[in-house]
Amino acid sequence: MSRRFFAAFDLSPDQFELSGPEAHHLLRVLRMKTGEQVWLFDGQGHEVLAEILGTEEHGLSAQFKILERRTADNDSAVSLTIATGVPKGDRFSWLVEKLVELGVQRLIPLISKHSIVDPGAGKLDKLRRTIIEASKQCGRTRLMELAEPQSWSACVAQEFPNHSVYIAHPGGESFEWSTLGRENSQPGVRPPLFLVGPEGGFTETEIAQAVHFGARLVRLGTHILRIETAAVAIAALVGLQVKDQ
Repeated sequence: MSRRFFAAFDLSPDQFELSGPEAHHLLRVLRMKTGEQVWLFDGQGHEVLAEILGTEEHGLSAQFKILERRTADNDSAVSLTIATGVPKGDRFSWLVEKLVELGVQRLIPLISKHSIVDPGAGKLDKLRRTIIEASKQCGRTRLMELAEPQSWSACVAQEFPNHSVYIAHPGGESFEWSTLGRENSQPGVRPPLFLVGPEGGFTETEIAQAVHFGARLVRLGTHILRIETAAVAIAALVGLQVKDQ
């Protein structure tokens, strides 16, 4: 099986050069040589099979020629956005990795009243690298978008009008997940946005405001779930229910 690498540039030329972290991995970690073949994807749904024409060890670059092209958009049928409170430590990195594997299109770090963690630019840059590595591993050809952190008020104002909004809540209603697949196929239906609160939960005011603007409270079972557990459960339930729609 050929190795996969991310190319953050246009793959339309018949020949091109790869440099940066991906070239470092190819040359210094995997020690690949001229004549070997790899798959490269651009994060926009396109992939190419390419052969290494030459390498520059000191400049850390590799030259390729295209052997085969394909469009392999293998994302979920439902354009799923999850806005979630940010868990402490490495739990957010783990969450990002799993949401990539499960086909989530967009992840919004959500800063609400009880939020404890507000990820900075450095943390977000590392998480975007996590997205690339997870996409390489799982075969995904479109990169999940990691949005800039949003305040609660910004999320309500900017995201609610463009989505069908659901909030994971222990007191919410039972939800028929398969309806997302059926609704998604109807013209004019807004894509789903699921909100997961911080470790302290959403405030009663935030919940009331969300419901006022059309959000539905949905229950994820009988237990109180941690942030990352709830987000992964949502992504898995959506993906499993709509995969055959």
